[in-house]
Amino acid sequence: EKERLENKILYRSEDFSRDVLVEKLFSGHPYAGLPAGYPYTLKKLSGEDLKAWWEQSFSVNNMHIAVSGPVSPDQQDRLIEILSEFHPRSHPSFPELPQPDLPDTIHYILIDNGSDVSAVCLGWHLPFNRSDREFYPSWIFSSYLGEHRTFYGHLMKELRVKRGFNYGDYAYGEHFVQNHYSVFPQPGHPRLYQYFSIWIRPLKNQNVPFALRLVFHDLENFRKNGLDSLSYVQTKDFLISYINLYARNQADFLSFSQDYAYYGLEDFPASARQGLDSTDYQTGQDMIKNAIDLHRMVVVVVGGDTGSLEKILTENLPASPLYTTRPGADVLKRDQAIEAYPLPSGMIERYGTLDFLQKH
Repeated sequence: EKERLENKILYRSEDFSRDVLVEKLFSGHPYAGLPAGYPYTLKKLSGEDLKAWWEQSFSVNNMHIAVSGPVSPDQQDRLIEILSEFHPRSHPSFPELPQPDLPDTIHYILIDNGSDVSAVCLGWHLPFNRSDREFYPSWIFSSYLGEHRTFYGHLMKELRVKRGFNYGDYAYGEHFVQNHYSVFPQPGHPRLYQYFSIWIRPLKNQNVPFALRLVFHDLENFRKNGLDSLSYVQTKDFLISYINLYARNQADFLSFSQDYAYYGLEDFPASARQGLDSTDYQTGQDMIKNAIDLHRMVVVVVGGDTGSLEKILTENLPASPLYTTRPGADVLKRDQAIEAYPLPSGMIERYGTLDFLQKH
């Protein structure tokens, strides 16, 4: 199992880019850290360490239980009796979560693994979560940019459909963990402090500068102009239906219900539909514009030829896209505007994969 986790850390560049984004956005915060851990700490970890951590962290005293189905009062009493014996003398305590520090500028994190392709993940902090009304327009915006592994999103159309750059391009209005092999989020990951992220799946190294320019160019346009009313309403209506598909079984339904309870919300998925429907278009527009932070962002690139990318970022050099099949005239015309768009200057850090893991 240790070997499997180490290989996942070292060689899954597209997952690694997403993990590093969280690591850097929440640097010095309890949210920081790679989900699979670090190879050097894994090697030191023993079975006894895991057992001690498990006994200290899980107890009837910090347990939240959700049950569905025809459970009789006698069965409920028996369940409570059984669970009351689950580490009753352990009283786990967790420190209050501090607010994360915000970056003071854009941070580019370039991690070179010698590959011919690069994965890109970028994001910024959000001053709200699902319990706040500002979340719902931001959720509409992320869905418009692209739901996980779907084809209708703006970024998917621009980078894959029109230009054939890669497999997929998606956006997330909060922390996202894929529910196994589905297109939906996995329940069980609510967070007090959230972030917005965009994931560009691996594309040729030569096309990374253009892809970054396209994303920055379009984000600035959305920050100035928001979404048009038709796109806003259509995406909102889509989400109002889409949320019904999140819970594919009773286990998922109960888990999502517990997540919503964490945010002080009831009646999943009705409360989500109500939140989406509660904000008018103009108010939602203003919230979307205010939620886009182009100046305190983290941009992570994991792939090859990061030295050339660093030079392009530092000197703001032009970089034309490399096409296998020449696109139409309308795409090439838009390319000219994107190629001329200046990449935002910021702090640049460049590592090899092992160097990054050792430093962090």
